[in-house]
Formats: sequence, C-alpha cells, structure tokens
Amino acid sequence: MNILPEDELEGGREVLTVSELTAELKDLVEGEFSGFWLEGEISNLKLYPSGHLYFTLKDEESQISAVMWKGVRTRLKFEPRDGDQVIVRGKLSVYEKRGNYQVVVEAMEPKGLGALQAAFEQLKKKLHAEGLFEQINKKPLPSIPWTIGIVTSSAGAVIRDMIRTIKRRFPRVRVVFCPVAVQGAGAAQQIAQAIADLNEHGEADVIIVGRGGGSLEDLWAFNEEVVARVIFASKIPVVSAVGHETDFTIADFVADARASTPTAAAEMVTPELGELYARIAELSKRLEAEFDGLLKSKAQRLDELSERIVRSVRNLVAARKSGFSAVFRHLGALSPEKRLTVWKERLESLGSRLVMGLKRSHEIKTSRVSAIRGRFGTLKPGLWITSRKEKSSRDMTRAHDMVMRVLKEKRSRFHIAAGRLDALSPLKALGRGYSIVTSPDGEKIYKSVADIAPGGKIRIRLSDGEVRAVAEGGEVGRQKSLF
Repeated sequence: MNILPEDELEGGREVLTVSELTAELKDLVEGEFSGFWLEGEISNLKLYPSGHLYFTLKDEESQISAVMWKGVRTRLKFEPRDGDQVIVRGKLSVYEKRGNYQVVVEAMEPKGLGALQAAFEQLKKKLHAEGLFEQINKKPLPSIPWTIGIVTSSAGAVIRDMIRTIKRRFPRVRVVFCPVAVQGAGAAQQIAQAIADLNEHGEADVIIVGRGGGSLEDLWAFNEEVVARVIFASKIPVVSAVGHETDFTIADFVADARASTPTAAAEMVTPELGELYARIAELSKRLEAEFDGLLKSKAQRLDELSERIVRSVRNLVAARKSGFSAVFRHLGALSPEKRLTVWKERLESLGSRLVMGLKRSHEIKTSRVSAIRGRFGTLKPGLWITSRKEKSSRDMTRAHDMVMRVLKEKRSRFHIAAGRLDALSPLKALGRGYSIVTSPDGEKIYKSVADIAPGGKIRIRLSDGEVRAVAEGGEVGRQKSLF
C-alpha cells in the first residue's frame, strides 16, 4: 500500500479504517456465502475445553480454516479425526480482529459412507475393544422366569404380540411393561432409564428390549452408547429383540442374548407350559424307577447283613462252649504284677539305648571339631588379602590405561571432524570476501540475478554483519547495482 501525502488525502477521497474495511468485507462475504456444501480432508483437528472444534479443510491445492461450535458437535453421529474425507454444510465468516475468514460448519458427514453407518462402525469397534461383546460377560437366561420386564413402545402391535405369546406359553408369568419411545430424539435416554429402573426395583428375572424393524435411522436409538452401556451394566439378563433377522444393532452385540424379532424373544425367555408338564411327568417316572431300584438294593443288602449276624451269633456260642480256658489265660496276662514286670524291662532297655546314643553323639561332635580346627590351621588371611590387593591394583592400572587410550582416540577424531566442519562453513567463504544475498526475512537465498526484481528489498550477509539494500537493476553476468 502506497502512503499518500497529506495534501492528496484532503482532496475529498474516502479513507477507510482497517476496522471499517473488515466490517464491510464481513457483511459482503457472510451475505454471499451461506448454506453451501464443501468437500475436503480434515487436518489439524483440535478440541478445546469449551467444546468447540477447530480444524482445517484441505484438498490437493488449497486449504481453509473451519470451526464447529459445541452445540453442533454434540449432535454428530460419528467422531471426526485427522485424515477423514468429509462433506460439510456451513457458511463463510470473517474474524474481524485478525481479518481472517473461516467456514462455520453447521453439519458434517463422511464422504462416501453415511454418517449413521460410520458412527455405527466406530462405536462397534470402540465397545468391542473394551470387551463389552465378550461371551464371558454374558449372563445365562433363567429357565423359568416368573417376572418378565419389557421395554418397548406402547404403540403398535409389538407389545400386544409379545404379551399374547408369553401368556399363551406360560400363563402364570408376570409382565412388567415399561413404555418408551423407540425412535427419535430422546429415545435412547428413555430406553436406558427404563432398563436402569428395572434393575433398581429388582422385580424382573429377565428383560426384553425391542421394537419392530425399520431403517438404520429408525433403529438408531438402539445404537446409542448410553443404551449399550446400561445393558452391559444390567444385573438382570437382557434379551435384545430389535428389527428383523437381517438387522443388527449395537444393543444386539452387548445383550446377553439376541432374538430376531420381539415375538421370538418372548418365545425364547418363556417356557411352554405343556412342555413343562411333559418334562415333569418324565422326571417323575425316572424318579419312581430310581426309587424302586434303590429299595430293591437296600432290601438285598439287609438280607445279606441278617445272614452275617446269624452266622456271627452261632460262632460266638460255639466259642463260649470251648474257650473258657483261653479266657482265663488272657485274664492272667492282665494281672498288675505281670504288667509292672514288663514295663520295668522296657524301661531298662530304653535307658541302655539312651546311654549308647549319647556316647555316639559325643564321638561325632568331637570328630567334627577336630576337622574344623585343622581347616582353620591351614588358612592364612593375611596372604589372601595381600593377593587380592595386588590383583585389584593391576585391574585399576589396566582400566586407567584403557580409558586414556579411548579418550585420546576420541579427542583426535573430534579435532579432525571440527577441522572438516570449519572448512565447509559458509563463514569461511565470507571471510575471503564473499557475501550471501537473501530475502528480507532471511528465508530465501538468491542465487541468480533473475530472482530479484528491480526495487526489491534484499539483505546482504558479510563476514562481520549484515546490510539491507534495495535492488536498482542488474544483468546476468554483471554485478548488481545497489544503493
């Protein structure tokens, strides 16, 4: 910008301040560029504590700054990352304090893949990595649930079909119904709260969460992270029954069991009363047969014991008739005098063995002491210490010599490298009368006369400092004229 003399400024011309010019540009740009769609690659993505998202959109040749306010970001169905190819809708805005322009993003979706599908795959990958889909975390369904909790919409035929199926199969079961919205804004929060309430009251033995089929957008409430996490945290087994056989949601992967339809879920958790009766009858027959077999086995065992008792009584009677003499001999052996004699003999034997053991132990200890004295007599601690000192001194001398050799070698290599570096230094050339010509900011080095336009500002580096100049003109092969 040329600086005009004061006399020209007084000639009636309109002179704008920077603020005024920026304000006019802001009105012009924001009025002309609003509600447009823009395609590009995300880079320099930064999420600030305020919740606002700042990033750059770029293609092969250009780039533009962009901002997404917190309110818009929280409504995104996926988490943008550096390198994502996206399509955004927004408006152009001018930041007056700096004079910069940027795109204020009002909507964003991945290029080539729907935002919902991208969000589905992203959340699925995240929860799978955290282990929410692992089979080891699945809870078994009760064989006979007496209370079934159902979380679904009160509108439509789904709830009626489920209750009809449950009552037909097992009329005695109790149903606790929690009506919720199954699509639209706030549906995910209602579903999560209903599951949490059933867990808090602890009435249900199993919970069915479901709805009829629909598009990905219709089923989206069952793909929300809040629903997935409350299902995983549920202490009561949860059956997911969302959509038809070909429709899978995040809730299906996290739940303890998955049914293709809500009606199939009702059949899965409810036993059929007729089958239960048949099973009870079968078990009764098996129990009766096992009880009869047990009675026969015990009766046979009783007969065997009775025969053994009869034989024992007979043998005892026979022994009493012929064995009175043996009984008297046994009583004689139990007299106090004879028992004292036996204990005296055993005491004398134990005393003799104790004396012999003490003598033997004394001989062994004496022999060991003599051996230890002989070993101490052959040891000379002074000679051993002297030998160790000499070896340590030799080791220290060798280590010192080795360190000095290494230092000398490294010092020599350092001087050689320093000399080579000094020979290659541009400052050497400057000392011989040469100079370096660069742009005013020093970022570009001019190597040719053709690189410098007449009137262009340049900076000249000499051996002892710098000078700044303006190029008057020049020709190839001739020295520049400077002033």
